[in-house]
Parts: sequence; structure tokens; C-alpha cells
Amino acid sequence: MAKESPLVYRTRNGKQHSYIQKESSVPPSKAQTAHRKFFGKVTSIVNAIMADPQQVAEWNERRLAYNKTLISDPVAKRYKTTRSYVHFVITTQLAQKEATKRRRKPVSKALPKGLKLHVKHFAELTTTELYELLKARFSVFYSEQNCRYLDMDDIDYKAIHLALHRKGRVIAYARIFPSDNPKQWLLGRLLSLERGKGLAQYIMEQAEIVAAQQGATELFLHAQTQVVAFYEKLHYQTEGNIFIEADIPHVMMKKELSA
Repeated sequence: MAKESPLVYRTRNGKQHSYIQKESSVPPSKAQTAHRKFFGKVTSIVNAIMADPQQVAEWNERRLAYNKTLISDPVAKRYKTTRSYVHFVITTQLAQKEATKRRRKPVSKALPKGLKLHVKHFAELTTTELYELLKARFSVFYSEQNCRYLDMDDIDYKAIHLALHRKGRVIAYARIFPSDNPKQWLLGRLLSLERGKGLAQYIMEQAEIVAAQQGATELFLHAQTQVVAFYEKLHYQTEGNIFIEADIPHVMMKKELSA
């Protein structure tokens, strides 16, 4: 039989609410546990963003821009507060990530047949190879993720490009490049056009080997918040607070490379 506990206070949209929390002897179901874990994750990300005034200002601009796009749709929901809009965006992103994970098949450790790994400096890329890797980056970051930024940022010139090819087409890709500290390299533009086959993890492992061969002892990356768990499985650790890059929440992550 449920029993009542003292008042519990929660802050929602800047206002404090109080209610009596009922405790039950019946353990939560798996669905309830997953639901609580999901929204706990959402809340932690939202709270981290709202604690940074600069990010609050950036997200408020995004909220206003989003509301303007709904002028012709009287039924669509408009967000009156920055927190409610951030909560909506983060919830949507994480829900999409969870849905993708549920659709995936078990990852095979063996690299599929017909794939070849190319590791090249920019000057070594052929015109076709450059075209294919840019096409893959456009497909994922611009078409899928709706990122509005200049993908060709001049970093490609100093980067080492790792790409898995099948019949000349880029299936998975990442680039690594040195920072001001030659011992610290950065990884970016990681993508896979065939999800659930372990290709992104394979590219990551190869990138770490190549970076170590170049004298790097640490590898850094900017991880989208919804895929932090993927990098954590590869032993990357979070550093610093959440920040906005290409209109998407990111966090810096780092891994020590073995000699």
C-alpha cells in the first residue's frame, strides 16, 4: 500500500512547485526505469545549458527564430521560455538517437567484405576521392543533421583523412589534425553511411593508431551530446561544459593514447 512522504519541491520553468510524493512498495517496471533514466539525462543536459548565460542567449535566439518559422501554422506549438525550447530540442535529439539504437542490428566485429581503408594527407587525395568524401560529409552533416555551416574550413589542408571505400564510394570517414601542441591531435567529421556495422568504431580505432604514429599522446574531439555514450565506450572522457557548435550541443572529450 502506498504511503505519503513529506512535500517535495521542484522548479519548473522558473517557478517552484510543491507536491506530495507517494512511495510504493511495488518496484518500477523496466519501461518506467528506462523512462526515468531518459528524462534524467535530458534534465542534466538542459540544466548544464541553462547554467551558462552565453548559451542561454544563443538558445533564446534559436527559440525566437523557430517561433517565427511557425507563423503560417496556427496549430504548431510556440515556446514562450528558453528552457522549454531547449527541453524540446534535447528531448527530440535523444529520442531520435534511442530510436536509431533500437533499430540497429548487433554490431559485427569483422569489417564487411569489399571495404578498403584509405589513409591520406590532403595532397595525396585524388579529385574523385576528395569529391566522394565531401559528398559523404554533406549527406550526413547538412542533409541529415541540418547543420548550416561552411564544411570546407581550411583544416582539410593539414588533416590526415581516413575513409572506408566501397567501389570508390565513401562509406565511413573521419579526419585527424594537429593542434598547436604537437602531442595533442583532434578528430572530427566522423561519419558512417551504414549504421550498426561497427564502421565508425573501426575508423576511430584506426584514427587513434595513425595519430599515435604521428607522435600524438592525446586525441580530442567535439562530441554531440546525444552520442557521448558511444565515445565513452571507447574510453573517451568528457572535459568542460556543454557548448553550441553548428547549432548543436557539443562537449569536449579526450583520450590518452598508448605508445
